[in-house]
Amino acid sequence: MHKQKGPMDDQEYPWSFISGLPEKRESLEKALIKRVEKEMGIKIENIEFVADYYYHARLTDDNVNNIVRSANQLLDFFSLKDLKKLNLSLETREFIAKYGLRAASQNTGFSY
Repeated sequence: MHKQKGPMDDQEYPWSFISGLPEKRESLEKALIKRVEKEMGIKIENIEFVADYYYHARLTDDNVNNIVRSANQLLDFFSLKDLKKLNLSLETREFIAKYGLRAASQNTGFSY
């Protein structure tokens, strides 16, 4: 999950899954790969459809060790217990409400 600014900006900058829209004639999978590389500095592979516009890509140890954080951006991983306590974006809350925390635990945080 990611957010802009710092942890003190909870109301204005909630935690959310990485998301975006594909460019014209670009597949959702290709758009996701590009967006994750832009946001996190890593290349993901083996993207799986979860539901609606949500996709799953398992991160490797190499991915996690090479994540690049932009200025004013926080990237983090949370336990399901911690996830319940966070200020989440509307889209992230809707995903969890619709598919449950079990699906959220399988989702590495990507929606398109």
